[in-house]
Amino acid sequence: MGIMDQFRKSKEEKKEHSTPPAKGFTLAEILNDGKSFHLFGKILEKEGDKELAQKIAEGKIEEGDIELLEQARLKYQEKVQVSEGVENLLTEETIVEIARNHPDFEKIVNLVGPKKAISAIKSQLREICITDEARFDTIAEPLKNHDSYKKGEFKKTELAVEKMCKDKGISPKAYLEALAIEDPEEKQTALKKLVKEKYGKFEKGINFLSLGALTRSGMDDLKAGEASLEEALAEMNAHQEAIGDALFASVSGNEDMRNALARELISEKAPKVEPEVGFGDAKKEVIGAFTDAACDKDWEDLKVKTGYDSQDDLGQDVIKDEFINAQKEKYKKKGPASKGFWASIFAALFEKKIENKKDTLK
Repeated sequence: MGIMDQFRKSKEEKKEHSTPPAKGFTLAEILNDGKSFHLFGKILEKEGDKELAQKIAEGKIEEGDIELLEQARLKYQEKVQVSEGVENLLTEETIVEIARNHPDFEKIVNLVGPKKAISAIKSQLREICITDEARFDTIAEPLKNHDSYKKGEFKKTELAVEKMCKDKGISPKAYLEALAIEDPEEKQTALKKLVKEKYGKFEKGINFLSLGALTRSGMDDLKAGEASLEEALAEMNAHQEAIGDALFASVSGNEDMRNALARELISEKAPKVEPEVGFGDAKKEVIGAFTDAACDKDWEDLKVKTGYDSQDDLGQDVIKDEFINAQKEKYKKKGPASKGFWASIFAALFEKKIENKKDTLK
């Protein structure tokens, strides 16, 4: 590599690039993955880009559509990455802690277990992130606040108390055992013993008054440590209760969430709303049932049955219209049962294909 190429590369490495997109986020990858393809349809549906979806389905992209497709792709990438960030906060450990601090949410977790409760919630989160931002934020905000507190002030308190124990030569285990004593007088005695153990070996070199002062100071520090632990734990419990409120309300108050939970109860897969295949195969599922050869045969049979050739122009048009409507109904029954945004797009394309057949009927 020459010096100019090295110079250019060093410049490029300092810039933030969006090319190529992260794995899974090119439009081609999105359209060829069943779940991504379904969610991308939700983006187009919410943005009112049905016409753009129809152009994708027809394979007829115009010059001005490039920008629209990139905007939709970026919106999809943004939503998925936001949802993934929240999904990653839903660990089994966190769910169990939340359940223990929220009796109502605890009932949900006890029905299916932590792992399946997470699965039920995650199965809906990504779609909610696209279709109902307010409801998604209701779940996401307390989870993010909890994570921020746990990594920030909560951790800071933990480190401060650990440092205090180290400075005083007290093991954290012994300190926590003393704090766990329920009887106030016994706890006071145990804490005082921990303090005196540090100074006991120096007792001959310390006068009585100094030892008393050191003991009082040590006791004050241990009590302050206990207070900071209690305060941090209370704050953590409040965050977990807020998450429990949000998750319980979302699961119990939303039909999709309840259905997801019910499916986890019996280990059943979600029903097909959109095809699980990518764009190309999904299109074939809807449109592929129709063939010109079969349609032409049906037409010839109908012509004989109705005496089409002996009819006037008006009569022939009526027969053609009836035939087209019958063909639509016939292939609707043959087509897949999936519903949703893309199914409606392909169905419209399918009907257009059949309607265009009318001009070829003779």
